[in-house]
Amino acid sequence: MVASKTRGESPPEQGDFADLPGPDVDVLVVAVGGLDPTGGAGVVRDFLTARTLRARVRLVPSAWTEQSAARGISSVEPRDPSALEAALRAALTPQPGPSVTEMAVKVGMLPNAAAVDAVVRALRTFAGPVVFDPVLGASSGGALYRGDPAVLLELGQRASVFTPNALEAGRLSKRDVAEPVDLVEAERAGHALVRQGVPAVLVKGGHVRGALAVDLLVSTAGVRRFEAPRLPGLSVRGTGCALGTAIAVALARGLTLERAVAFAKAWLHGAIAGAIEVGDERHLS
Repeated sequence: MVASKTRGESPPEQGDFADLPGPDVDVLVVAVGGLDPTGGAGVVRDFLTARTLRARVRLVPSAWTEQSAARGISSVEPRDPSALEAALRAALTPQPGPSVTEMAVKVGMLPNAAAVDAVVRALRTFAGPVVFDPVLGASSGGALYRGDPAVLLELGQRASVFTPNALEAGRLSKRDVAEPVDLVEAERAGHALVRQGVPAVLVKGGHVRGALAVDLLVSTAGVRRFEAPRLPGLSVRGTGCALGTAIAVALARGLTLERAVAFAKAWLHGAIAGAIEVGDERHLS
């Protein structure tokens, strides 16, 4: 059993897909996000994660990026907002062929406020779960979102769960959160976002100091804590993308939010342990 836990609730066994209800249910995840040419993060990672977790997936690129571990972000080419909105609406429309029983949306990197507005408009008639991972910058360095961070909260208020890391939560909540992050400050940032109308915030703990990687699920119902031991080695690309997509798959299969987070974190812990070297980076396998 991975040492990932919540208060009063045992997590699923690592990689135990049987924990997901309805294994024969046809689940579709619509993934919106940036195209990373390395495939380590963005919608390519969303695709690989969803397929690993036995879900179908449709990709809606929000931007084309040029980035590498050595140079960071060298360019971001946003998609035309009207094209982005039309593509997302089309992805949410039932397609010919085998019917999809359940659907969820995972939103990652959006390049600017116009893209945020386009996604919000396209989601107005969608009643299913939405996971929003607000990507402000690349782990290799450089901004991926250019604009007022407060604009992202409009989509955060629409989402079933908002999944910033602790530093992003501090910036979005306008609190002074610096690395290494104190867990108390991370929780305060989560509460501040909930007070601004976000239904639930999963503050990811990769930047929080300590031997455990602690994620905090903050909502009006309180705070739930999810723990896993930190693994040695260089950081792995795309973990935030993969976590958000895994949560979306679990929500589409009918898990509660807390159970979906527990499953996703346990699965991701095992995936990080099996990460592979890709050039000068480490990627999830």
